[in-house]
Amino acid sequence: MINLKHVTVFGAALFLIVASLSYSFLPVMASGGQGTFALDLTGYSLSGNLQNAIVSTNSVSMNMILNANLQTSIGQIPITASGLWVGTVNGTSLSGSIQEVSGTVYDCFLFWCGQATFIGRGEWSGTLTSTQGTGIFDGTITFTSSDFSQIQLNEPAPITGTWTANFQLT
Repeated sequence: MINLKHVTVFGAALFLIVASLSYSFLPVMASGGQGTFALDLTGYSLSGNLQNAIVSTNSVSMNMILNANLQTSIGQIPITASGLWVGTVNGTSLSGSIQEVSGTVYDCFLFWCGQATFIGRGEWSGTLTSTQGTGIFDGTITFTSSDFSQIQLNEPAPITGTWTANFQLT
């Protein structure tokens, strides 16, 4: 016969053990801070996310994720991209480069769908107040392949924008 009192005590003990194990591993499982960016691409505005925003002793890193719709005169065109922002900290000043940017623009018309791929790079700067960072960036994107004749290949297009992030300090 099962004693309900023993089951309750066992359940509570198991809960406390699991909770204490989870708590002890929290720093290992924690991810970096979060943020956002807004960019202007020749008159078109887009917003994206900055993930794993980390400030170390004298370095900074953030992952850029863009999953948005480009609003054009013919409708919304999905665009995705990712990249790495790395840099340095000097007091409250932040600065660095935007690297390894790659992305894709998709569009469908009637029964045909196509895509264009691009790469990018740039520079960013800003200020750090406690764990909050804000700043600006600029750079270029260059289309490397396209199913659309309207897109010019291998010609850098300028981008500018602003960013903000809540950093994890390590």
